[in-house]
Amino acid sequence: MEPTEREIGMPKRHREHIRKNLDFLVEKTNYGLLAKECVLLGILSVQMLRNTEDLNGEIFNMDDKDVRLERHRRLFLKITQRGPTAYNQLIDALRKAKCQEAALLLESVDESGSRPPYISLSKRNSSRKSADIVDTRSPQDCEGASVSKRPVHDPLGPLTPYTGPIEGPQRVIKKSNKIYTDDVVGTYKMQSRSHRGVLLMVNIMDFPDPARERKGAEVDSNSLIHLFLELGFTIFPYGNLNQHQFFEILNKVTSSSYVQNTECFVMILMTHGNRVREMDKVEFCDGSVVDMQKIKNHFQANISPFLVHKPKVLIFPFCRGDSYDLGQPKNQYNPTEPMYTLQPEELPDAQTEGISSLSTNVPTLADTLVCYANTPGYVTHRDPDMGSWYIQKFCEVMAEHAHDTSLEDILKKTHASVGNRRTKKGSMQTGAFDNLGFNKKLYFNPGFYIE
Repeated sequence: MEPTEREIGMPKRHREHIRKNLDFLVEKTNYGLLAKECVLLGILSVQMLRNTEDLNGEIFNMDDKDVRLERHRRLFLKITQRGPTAYNQLIDALRKAKCQEAALLLESVDESGSRPPYISLSKRNSSRKSADIVDTRSPQDCEGASVSKRPVHDPLGPLTPYTGPIEGPQRVIKKSNKIYTDDVVGTYKMQSRSHRGVLLMVNIMDFPDPARERKGAEVDSNSLIHLFLELGFTIFPYGNLNQHQFFEILNKVTSSSYVQNTECFVMILMTHGNRVREMDKVEFCDGSVVDMQKIKNHFQANISPFLVHKPKVLIFPFCRGDSYDLGQPKNQYNPTEPMYTLQPEELPDAQTEGISSLSTNVPTLADTLVCYANTPGYVTHRDPDMGSWYIQKFCEVMAEHAHDTSLEDILKKTHASVGNRRTKKGSMQTGAFDNLGFNKKLYFNPGFYIE
């Protein structure tokens, strides 16, 4: 007789029993008390509990009742991903939280003697070297670097410039034969060989819901790294970051000697986004969401003094809403009936991207250009194989024209080209940028140096 195959993690009958009776368990338990006991007993860590509670990235407009209900359901589902003793531990937690009906329901699935033995935390070795708690990682944990193939920086590691290989197709970047200037409005200084610019690139591809993976986003990382290396920039690329990690890295980079000595700073944040109550929102890999204004506020003079008077370019190529811009046929403008016409050749369908004071008196937020892949309220598009429309066209236009064209003109040409594209269903997108005291022209002058 062949031996029974050994199950890994929580036994299947226990997982299915929890899932089958999920509504009853939610109804018969107090979330706050149960969550507390789950942490005290070691079923979940504090960070795991926080991850299960971060719902904003998945559902932007939930009322309080729905938020409580969804957190409650996720708590039980997360426990089904824990180790072989988690079922007994959950019963213990239910009894401590005085949820007797729920505890009896779980005990009814089999005889207590047939369940894996449970070692109480009070009797366990505090070193936690035993394997009686095994966590099956879920996307909600989402800690560290991107799971994509591209090697990216460890968010907990030292701040070191990217020196890895350049992957994927590489565009030819035209080089300048002089330093370009403008006598009318002036130009930002861009002539150093070793301190030309710093790029902070964050490309978040994975989220708690695997179906929301940003397929094709890795192509954008490859294109941007190649482009900015050719421009002479020092690059710090990161993959999947949670909200805390993002702001830690943002602060680390902008307060570093790299930024203190640089002539230009560019940040590109690629992720999911949305727009709620006229506020742009961005989402991190743990599902948490933050107002984009909080990110922009980081570049105020009192917070990032190393960037005062230097050009700051912030590129946000994510959704700013959930509407599809289907446009209007020429000469048939009717705001109540959106219509569209397909191009002669249908383009491939696409996925959407849809979340210290200075001694002198300077503007709070100046010399900043904020670039968007679309206008408020609308989605952006990304080809699962070729990357996002906006980023790929931006890299293409930069490669062809950065040697003699200012950034704002490059953006206008990028927007014009992106605006000519359509999905199979006729959806388009319109790029935009906000000029926040960006009063001089910015020429990248690739390949030409004075100092």
